[in-house]
Amino acid sequence: MLDYVLACEVCRETTSLALEKDGFPVRRCQRCEFLFVAPRPPESVVIDHYAQNYRGANETFYPKAFDRKWRGFWQSLLFIPYAAGRRVLDLGCGGGFMVDALGRFAREAVGVDISENSIAYAKRAFPRHRFYAEPLSEFARRGEQFDFVFSSEVLEHVLDPREFMMTLRDCVSPNGFAYISAPDAGHPAVPADLAQWGDICPPEHLQWFNFRNLTWLFAEYGFVPHRRSRSRTPSHSVIFQKVAA
Repeated sequence: MLDYVLACEVCRETTSLALEKDGFPVRRCQRCEFLFVAPRPPESVVIDHYAQNYRGANETFYPKAFDRKWRGFWQSLLFIPYAAGRRVLDLGCGGGFMVDALGRFAREAVGVDISENSIAYAKRAFPRHRFYAEPLSEFARRGEQFDFVFSSEVLEHVLDPREFMMTLRDCVSPNGFAYISAPDAGHPAVPADLAQWGDICPPEHLQWFNFRNLTWLFAEYGFVPHRRSRSRTPSHSVIFQKVAA
């Protein structure tokens, strides 16, 4: 049996060392081309980084708050068909700007983030919504399900992408939708020398998907691509639908 660290975390095939960045080895799957940091940094280091220090946020301050609020407002309009009159969740909500934007037309909007400082800001800035400062998997154990889950620039940060997928599976209602954005390692604009790609920045980013291996992973947990938006920059923007069993 292949050692877990050396096997692809998506398709379990053999991997090889692609590069080292800032002392972190990045491996590439020889089959699906999934890129990931192995070995992973200790969980305690990652949790401490996001829980207390991320972005310098506190209860009364969040960087670029005005810009984030307006960006969330305009972006939320794209999701009206999925969120209007429905229960919505932002997995990795940061300061709660998208929760508030979606909450203008959703029946209920909820946010969860591991960053205690970010959630402290969100609770103060947007008191009419529910926010939770806890790991995503811990939130999933609450047993709530949502018609639409929004998760932007989170998947590349998590220590265990399969734990993220189990959380997503548990939180999305049957036939519900999930929006995912993340760096796109298969985009033609990605430099041939991966070390020059700005999104290769361990230990903050720990894995990088192309569209093929992203859809393979989601398929394992009952999701199919519903809508994909193309970008001139190396980024995924995909709405998946959870297929009812």
